Amino acid sequence: MSFSTFAVDSVQFEDTIKQGYGNINLFTALQSENNLNAADLESLRNDHGDKLVFAVDINESASGTEKASTQGVALDTVELIVVRDGVESRYSEFYTATTSLIAPINETTRSSHFTMIGETGSSRISSSTLNDITLVFDSLLSVVITDSLANVDSAFLVVRLKQTNKSLGDPEAFYDYTGGFEDIAIVNPYDAQVLAKLAPGVAEAPLVVAYSQIEEPIDSWVYYPSSTTYFVVAYEDRYPLRGDYDFNDLVVGYRVGFGIRNSQVSAVIGVGYMIARGASVDHDWYLHIPFSNHVSGNATINLFKPSSSNQVAGYPSLEAVNGKLNLKLFANTKALMKVTGSEFANTLSGQSLIQGHKFSFSFNLDTPLDLSAIPNAPYDPYLHVLSSGYEIHLSGNSSLLPHSTNSGESNSAYKDELGYPYALVVPEQWLPPLEYTDLGEAYATFLDYTLNSNTENEAWYLSPSSNKTKPITTSHWKW
Repeated sequence: MSFSTFAVDSVQFEDTIKQGYGNINLFTALQSENNLNAADLESLRNDHGDKLVFAVDINESASGTEKASTQGVALDTVELIVVRDGVESRYSEFYTATTSLIAPINETTRSSHFTMIGETGSSRISSSTLNDITLVFDSLLSVVITDSLANVDSAFLVVRLKQTNKSLGDPEAFYDYTGGFEDIAIVNPYDAQVLAKLAPGVAEAPLVVAYSQIEEPIDSWVYYPSSTTYFVVAYEDRYPLRGDYDFNDLVVGYRVGFGIRNSQVSAVIGVGYMIARGASVDHDWYLHIPFSNHVSGNATINLFKPSSSNQVAGYPSLEAVNGKLNLKLFANTKALMKVTGSEFANTLSGQSLIQGHKFSFSFNLDTPLDLSAIPNAPYDPYLHVLSSGYEIHLSGNSSLLPHSTNSGESNSAYKDELGYPYALVVPEQWLPPLEYTDLGEAYATFLDYTLNSNTENEAWYLSPSSNKTKPITTSHWKW
């Protein structure tokens, strides 16, 4: 698509969105020589296929997990108001590339809202270099307009941002708006296409990772364990031997979302982080979502460098799914998370913490499934130990890889003769034991819970020994 294809250049407006509200005169540009007229708006509407597309420069002060590289706001209402021969018309159907489940101010129930995401100080479109998309704006906002604009006498875009319940933390704190302002421009299809591909800030924003890779519209999203928290899975990789039983050989946080459309599952997304790696051997880490039905479609896997929106070479990776949704999300964990001069990362006392890689994936189902096909959480996160060849699953899951040492085995307990498991899922606040520290020493009530099935000790993971666990807080690994 060539910039010269379009008769109308992208134009920044004089009006802005201030303190959550904007009344944007579409006939008044930031620089008067760039003012648009009705014919220009109609040309842009036709070029976009019955819609106008706007670019917004997000300017927000840090709140929640907002930072220079990712900031966001949520939309409440958007209207294009035009007047033709004294008759007013309003167009209120709008959308953006991203949505999130957000609770409004003074409420705790979350519902889906369109969001706009960007980064601090971005300059991808400017009034002086309108055809250089690498300079100013961030997020795209589209308004559907099925009627001609060729004869309008005035046109105003009215934008209201959503006040969120920041007391809940993220995502509400991320998508709040502050007392700042957002610049706004109208863009032609060339600039819109480049901005959509860049998607600044989206990869790091909460609850929108992989949304842009979902092909079909989604009515709502359902998350496990929730829209703001993660499961944490930890492994002892010496299976079937007991090893040092320190349960820090690999520690991963992950969350899964199911996209619902017309009361059926039509998409799946996931996101997660490598938290710790206390192993001298190498692994691959998989997440299997065991739907009760055959599934097929296309999956996109993203792998981000620590604390970065840049992906590892070779990613995004496309994968055809036919039968099971079984994705390798961390390959060769030893190479992904390492500390110079040490076999281990984030498991030694006195060792400085590092951040691990982040994955996300999106899966578009060829045929939507009934809600009853959604499997029970926490699904089947499993480790493939490359030196021994063994798969290590949560108890109750079968081996999946045709080339693994235990391929086809009927034993799905993944416990030793005394009943000790080799994989555990715990809440995200859990702290891994220090290197060579038995899990039973790091958590005093774990043995009683495991050996006696004592319901009084089901919360064993909430009582770590401070001198025997590594203090890796969620604020560190959820970057």
